[in-house]
Amino acid sequence: MRFRNVSIVVATFAIVAGAMSSVASAAPSGKVYLALGDSLAASFQPNGDVRHGYAEQVFQLEQEGIPDLRLVKLACPGERTNTIDRPRRVCPYPAGSQLDQAVSVLESRDVAFVTLQIGSNDVFRCFRFGRAVFDQGCVDDLLPKLQDRLTSIVQTLQAAGPGVPIVGATYYDPLLAAWNVPGIDHDAVVAIQDVWQSFDDALEQTYAGLGVPVADMEDAFSTTDFGTIVHLRRFGDVPLNVARVCQWTYACSPRGFDPHPNTIGYARMTEAWVAAIP
Repeated sequence: MRFRNVSIVVATFAIVAGAMSSVASAAPSGKVYLALGDSLAASFQPNGDVRHGYAEQVFQLEQEGIPDLRLVKLACPGERTNTIDRPRRVCPYPAGSQLDQAVSVLESRDVAFVTLQIGSNDVFRCFRFGRAVFDQGCVDDLLPKLQDRLTSIVQTLQAAGPGVPIVGATYYDPLLAAWNVPGIDHDAVVAIQDVWQSFDDALEQTYAGLGVPVADMEDAFSTTDFGTIVHLRRFGDVPLNVARVCQWTYACSPRGFDPHPNTIGYARMTEAWVAAIP
């Protein structure tokens, strides 16, 4: 497995923009499920599949209780907390930015609930892939800014749709794939996970302060469980959290590191979302 720079993967994200815009415009009436955020919310898989993510799976499950529910998926691959309120060529919106378009939908449609997943692309910018370490100074500088920006995003959504349930999310740690990379010490992977944990904690604290429930992706992927050892084909005995990332995402692909879930991984994320949606 090659532990490639995520920026290489991000460069491929533009291919899904057309598919997202068609979903976003195909809801003339009925209640709306509004899916916001980054490539995970956009259902991206490196095989080109953008139709079997958690947004589609949550939508199908929630239709049982809301028969006229429509999916409006505005999520944009590569989105960060400091880009969601800016127009971007990769994801053009009639209202301008993803956040502007979300406000427009909240103000003009009957929105049943909103899912918001954003922040991982922010923290990836602090990871040094060549050395497989986080730049701690970068992280320390980032997290307060990320929390402030996330607060502003949620408050903007709340103001546009008073009373509309908003659900946030933490992230599984795709960098656990480094466990299987020759030459990377396992203690270094534990240290990477400690930093990722601080990122997830920052998300949880921010959402909690805003009264927003959180879909716990850490728990769904056993992200902190280094103690349970399982056998994984190709890699042998590994911790459970490493196995989950290798089985449910493309992070351990022989073609190179890609942090996105496969369809099974998105199904696990769906379970966490459904548990958190009011």
